[in-house]
Amino acid sequence: MKLSQKTKISTPRMAEVQAWYQRLFGMVAVEEWDEGDDKGVILALGDGHNEALLEIYDTDVVHDFSGLSLQFRAEPLDEFIKRLPADIEPEDLKDRPWGARYLYLRDPLGIQVIVYEGCW
Repeated sequence: MKLSQKTKISTPRMAEVQAWYQRLFGMVAVEEWDEGDDKGVILALGDGHNEALLEIYDTDVVHDFSGLSLQFRAEPLDEFIKRLPADIEPEDLKDRPWGARYLYLRDPLGIQVIVYEGCW
């Protein structure tokens, strides 16, 4: 059995959020649709394995994403930090007690995005 993961974000700011994740992680669109009231895109990390997918769905409803975080592992984290787009400002970089390093970011919707290296 093979498992994969997909997270869905519904937002009226679909294009902005899509562009942010594509710039930050180099995600590629693997599926897009626009059928009247049904519009969205599925992004995958650029490695082609599609084991972790991000769906961004267009809606008129504004959601509260407080408490939600999306976490991505990057090895080495320093290389990821060097490649950050100039307009994406980190909130913090912390060494965690369990031996991991966490880089804290916020996407355009205020969702906390954590990029880390080290222990799972």
